[in-house]
Amino acid sequence: MTAGLGIRTLVRFALIALGPLGGTPIRAADIASLRVDQTEWVLLLSGTSPLRSADLVGAELRLEGGTQLRIDSVHVVREESGRHWLAHELSVRLPDREWTPLCERHSDGTRYAVVLPGRETQSGSLTDDPTAFALSCTSGALAKCLRLGYEPWRLSADGSSMRATFNACVRMIRADYSGSGLPYTENGRQIDVSDVHGIQLPADSSDMPFEAGWDEHGAVCVSHVRVAGKVTLQELEAAVPRLRGHLGPVCTEAHAAAHGALVFNRSTGAEVARLPRLRRPRE
Repeated sequence: MTAGLGIRTLVRFALIALGPLGGTPIRAADIASLRVDQTEWVLLLSGTSPLRSADLVGAELRLEGGTQLRIDSVHVVREESGRHWLAHELSVRLPDREWTPLCERHSDGTRYAVVLPGRETQSGSLTDDPTAFALSCTSGALAKCLRLGYEPWRLSADGSSMRATFNACVRMIRADYSGSGLPYTENGRQIDVSDVHGIQLPADSSDMPFEAGWDEHGAVCVSHVRVAGKVTLQELEAAVPRLRGHLGPVCTEAHAAAHGALVFNRSTGAEVARLPRLRRPRE
């Protein structure tokens, strides 16, 4: 996201500008609620059909603290896997400031953000809260985990929620070994991702040794740290009690799976996340 704005989860907000629907202005009294369905905003109105993200282009939200958020455009992004999600181009305006893009420009030239249902906690996990929604630019961990296929609203083959796997992915992307929200990675690091559901499969890459297994609370074991100099195994052993006895060569994929890992990753000293390629949108 744009640095310094502090927009993570939206709980308190008000719709302050919306064009007419079918030529009839929308009154504030007609607005029942604004929620998120998967990656789409849904505005419920009294006595008419709901409006969805594509209908809300130009709408402005007033956030807690006076910041305003505007929906500039909406695009359908289709992944090679067949999944699709909605990308929003958003602008923000602080009190007494001009409108600026929420997201910095991506390598493909886009400034896309994803809206997800739930509340992002201070430690970085996404809780199931229907009263809130979280925003993530496509360079952010939440958007990356969505694109990897870990859709938090879906159920896995065994009927369990994918939210825990989504949050495990967020910990993994950030190298948040302790689960406290403190990342130990850096931009441009390569990682190879797999999981217990078979959504992502490990690449045949002998030059990428196993790094760690992850659940929604952080790493369950760590074979080696992703970025030398940011933290050591000895420091993790001292700081994270649950990792004691699960550090170094003992940490294999089998060991991680036996201790409840949902997501696994390999890494080297120069990692790049193995993510689906972001296509230009097809409407």
